[in-house]
Amino acid sequence: MVTAETGSRIDERAISAGTTMRFALLVILLLVSSGSMMSAVAGAKDNPDGFAGFGCQFAAGVDPTQGDGAVSYAGAIAHNDALQACLDRYASRPPWWADLVWPGLVLVAAGVLFWVLPAWKARRGRVVALETVDHDGGIRRAVAELAATAGLAQVPRVVIDPTAASASAVVFGRTRRPTVCLHAGLLARRSRDPEGFRAVLLHEFAHIRNGDVTLTYVTVAVWRAFVLLVLLPYLVWCAAVIPTSLQDPLWTAEQPFAARAFVLPIFMIVLVYLARSDVLRSREVYADLAAVRWGADPRGWAVPAAAPAGGKGRRLLASFIELWRTHPRWDLRRDALTDPAALFGVQALPMFLTGAAAAMISAQATHYLAAGALISPWTHPATALLAAVAATGVAGIALWRAVAHAVLTGRRAPSGVRAGLWLGAGMAAGVLDMNEFAVAEWLPARPQVLLLVVCAGLVFAGWTTQCAHLWFTVWPGRTKLPAVLLVMAAACLLLTAWFSWWQSGGVDLASGWISTEAERRTLENIFPGPAADHRTMLYVSAVVFPGLAGLQRPLVLAAVATLWLVPLPAWMTGSVTALRRRPARGASDDLVEPAPPSTAPPPLRRVLLSAALGGVVCWVAVAATKAYLHTWQPPLGQRGGLYTFLSQAWAMVAVVTVATAAAGVASAWARRYPLLIALITAEATALAGLAGHFVLLSADGCIPPLRTLASRCYWLPTGAWPLVRMVLGPVLVSTAIGAVVAVAAVSAIRRLRRARAASPVPAPPHGSRRGRLARRVAVSVLCAAAVGTTTVAARYESRSTSQTPDKYHVALPAQVAAPAPIAAMQATAWLKFGGRDLILRYAATDAALSKALLQAADAHGRLESSVFKPVCAKFGRIMQDATRYFPVPDPQAAPLWRTFIERTQSGSRGCALAFDQGDNHRFMASMQQFHEADVTLRSVQVRLDEVRLAGAGAPATGGAVEP
Repeated sequence: MVTAETGSRIDERAISAGTTMRFALLVILLLVSSGSMMSAVAGAKDNPDGFAGFGCQFAAGVDPTQGDGAVSYAGAIAHNDALQACLDRYASRPPWWADLVWPGLVLVAAGVLFWVLPAWKARRGRVVALETVDHDGGIRRAVAELAATAGLAQVPRVVIDPTAASASAVVFGRTRRPTVCLHAGLLARRSRDPEGFRAVLLHEFAHIRNGDVTLTYVTVAVWRAFVLLVLLPYLVWCAAVIPTSLQDPLWTAEQPFAARAFVLPIFMIVLVYLARSDVLRSREVYADLAAVRWGADPRGWAVPAAAPAGGKGRRLLASFIELWRTHPRWDLRRDALTDPAALFGVQALPMFLTGAAAAMISAQATHYLAAGALISPWTHPATALLAAVAATGVAGIALWRAVAHAVLTGRRAPSGVRAGLWLGAGMAAGVLDMNEFAVAEWLPARPQVLLLVVCAGLVFAGWTTQCAHLWFTVWPGRTKLPAVLLVMAAACLLLTAWFSWWQSGGVDLASGWISTEAERRTLENIFPGPAADHRTMLYVSAVVFPGLAGLQRPLVLAAVATLWLVPLPAWMTGSVTALRRRPARGASDDLVEPAPPSTAPPPLRRVLLSAALGGVVCWVAVAATKAYLHTWQPPLGQRGGLYTFLSQAWAMVAVVTVATAAAGVASAWARRYPLLIALITAEATALAGLAGHFVLLSADGCIPPLRTLASRCYWLPTGAWPLVRMVLGPVLVSTAIGAVVAVAAVSAIRRLRRARAASPVPAPPHGSRRGRLARRVAVSVLCAAAVGTTTVAARYESRSTSQTPDKYHVALPAQVAAPAPIAAMQATAWLKFGGRDLILRYAATDAALSKALLQAADAHGRLESSVFKPVCAKFGRIMQDATRYFPVPDPQAAPLWRTFIERTQSGSRGCALAFDQGDNHRFMASMQQFHEADVTLRSVQVRLDEVRLAGAGAPATGGAVEP
């Protein structure tokens, strides 16, 4: 893909342009958006329950007016099983193929347009055949000659636009069947400026040779199909729902959602047009360079440019207008002919648009599949992979190209910081418009979490840039394609893990659903014990562990391992510290030259030494935590539970802290690839620290001042391993985060001290066969350790996630009284989706009981068990269904409903026991409980009637239920 020939200027063809993936990114975005946007339109028309598809949520007590926090959804979360049962019964789920209808329609329409557009452009009345004006065949011969010069397999079809006065031409159609349309002004120019005529045609032929025609018209066809089938109906729907929404009691909560619904198509239009224009401007420059390379006169680009606009405001306006043009300015095109470096630079606008598009693809694909039947545990990883492949194909390739160009031309390689900031800013802008964590509010509960999105883009760009620089430098041979695939695959995995985590854990974190106090109470409930008095560590655990919960997934653990595993094998290559050249005639061996100090990695022994020292300090730190825990060691029978949990938490804090410090020290002395060096050092230090933690736990009790869980000295590795395995995932992930933070801090300090003169970077020592062998052994050991620990941690996290007990829930806040209109909707929904059915079933059974009592009175008080026991058992079955249904979503009616259930259940049990034991007193007591349940149910009904009437609703039932 890339050759390693250096020079001050390189051929632009030496490095792939990467514009194909930018076109593909736009097509993927349009297809995913078509399904997501039209599913909203179809869902609005499909209202089977009278509550716009949210009847079960209202029945559970959801109150959108309370915002997006846990207060609004407390009932739905606490009674998730009942909610799922309600949705399975009442919510209509489309078949699996329904999710593919709208993207399929857009593709079909785009295919039709792709074939129709060239014919429409070449229709009679708009253009004429070349033969009508080329009587002597001179133009045809010139076109054939230039087509041969451009290396085209066949001469393209040529038509003339007699109404176009410009001295230009356009090409349309398909790459294999292109049509070149010559303007009348260009034919007039041919006689007086044949070189200019030749340059224009060579430029258009370059578009054909580069494959621009098909890519451009596929994008145009998909965009026009999207506008026709999706964008216009979506805007019409948005305009149609406004009048009815203004009268909706939920309008206050729907305002942010509605505003973002209108912003979405506008943002889509801006994003697509800006991205398409940017790509086309790039392709124009590539066509210019190809034309000049084929012999076009560069003076053909000497077009007088307009004078620069005066004033800052006018210049900004001119720059803004330039973003929307599909052709770059003539002065920029002329500059690119002499130095095409601008083609290899990482521009801010493409990175921002790429980040926004990737975030929108991930969010919309997830929501689209979740709304249909294609939802599974693989939904998040699959949609994340789709967005990551598109983003890596654009942003990752752009970073690789910039690094390759810098190395080949001897220029300074980019750091990736600026590109990462723009990429992260684009992703943050994309998620803000997706109603992910702010539906009923304008901003999420924790807007500062959006900084994590920006940091994700920064880490991706920084790591990709440094890794590309390292592998481009050390990869042997002329082609760099294997190195490109390695780095891009790793970068894609990083983004996949990020998008997958963000769609679940990140959204919950930004929405404010994770409460530190609630998590602390949960830890105390799960791990009871006297250690609960240590509030500080409990608070730290409540802050750290919820944030790490989603980051311990196997996909994230694999991404963390990739961060330091991919750079490591670079030290195994023979050219890592030295460059070889052929020996002179008569020389006995190869001559070895030190690699340029600006590109060669630091010696591996320095990295390993830092990790070894960090590991020693980790052992000391873990021993110190055990000594501290020994000072308040509980009695032998109380050392489990929370005390054991806190002992592991302290060990984790010790290991991560030391590893982070080691990463900071390593990045401070590493003048090259500081992020990669810091990650390798930190993770290796963490593994050494975990080994020390395992040894100390296995021998717990042998050193009296360090005793924590044991009271006697014995070697028990089988007991220590489950505890170490519990913190393995959190330590690996936290260490990577700490290493990134350490590198950022060291970089900030360096920028503050930039005024001081930089010390020269010494060249690494010459390599030797023994040194290369030692490096390969060390790298192999580290890689094996990393793969092994990551596999163990991933398997443990997968198993622990699937075996999480049902009682492990985040403590939810108490439900608050909803406004009258919302309360009326909740009461109506509760009745409609199960409450009324329970009441009617109870009434029918109660009537059967009354009939049985009347029959017993007629029989002089004789009670037949065959008559009463089935009725009493039916009461019990109804109450079982009532306990599986939602509680009444009203603070006053809810305790009455619970009392009604308890009294009915008690009466059902008492009735059955009375016949089993022949106890008439118990039977009469059960009848009294049934009577009290009737009275309580009347109170529930009265309260529901009041709630519904207060919200201008209908009465809850047709009347009270009589015993």
